[in-house]
Amino acid sequence: LVRIFSTFFLLMEKEPKKIKNLKIDKDVHDVLKKYCDKRGLKMYKFLEGLIIEKCKEKRDIYGED
Repeated sequence: LVRIFSTFFLLMEKEPKKIKNLKIDKDVHDVLKKYCDKRGLKMYKFLEGLIIEKCKEKRDIYGED
């Protein structure tokens, strides 16, 4: 029981994730929706992963930016 409460309080302490809207063309949205629906993906999660994969700066071989 103590473990349940401690887990609950740890979850409560985290700040809620801040959400931003992204405006895209309706035709692009339709293509994205069709793609995600066909594969059983959540659109927001697919886009978040794609953006991180393609845009996140990679560290060089020395561990620096």
